[in-house]
Amino acid sequence: MLRFKLKRLYLYILFGLVLIGCNDSVNSYLPPEETPLEKQTTEEKEALEALKQLELNTDIKNSIYLTLSNTNHNQLPSDSSFTISQESFRGVLLDYARVHHKNTPDEKINNWIEAAVKAQSTYNVYYCKNRSKKGLFKNRLPYSGTWILPNVLNTDIVLIWKR
Repeated sequence: MLRFKLKRLYLYILFGLVLIGCNDSVNSYLPPEETPLEKQTTEEKEALEALKQLELNTDIKNSIYLTLSNTNHNQLPSDSSFTISQESFRGVLLDYARVHHKNTPDEKINNWIEAAVKAQSTYNVYYCKNRSKKGLFKNRLPYSGTWILPNVLNTDIVLIWKR
């Protein structure tokens, strides 16, 4: 009889420990803390709209696209990374548009690019090589493979060079 009571006591203690161990110390009924997004300036809104226009009006679909910021892209991990200036990014987009936006009037492309590059003063680039093709370089920048520009106005820009 005493053994039965001890087993029962052990079970109660064990059950109590499980309940205490599984109890969340944070009140689950409280809403999670949110960090408010900063309001975008007019220039930033125009830059994002211009990037969307470059995405939507490309001749080769999915050669440039925008994703949610810090998305785990299937091209990653990158082979290298570098930072480019706003001016360099303008030149890159102009060269890119010559190949990928042949059916769009130059005036529209130039306007979109001028607005798009104003998103930031510098851009981080993750470069992912295309191993099946020889790398092409211009102004010491790779014009091949895939470029991922992370966290530009809360989006990632993915630019895929096609030849």
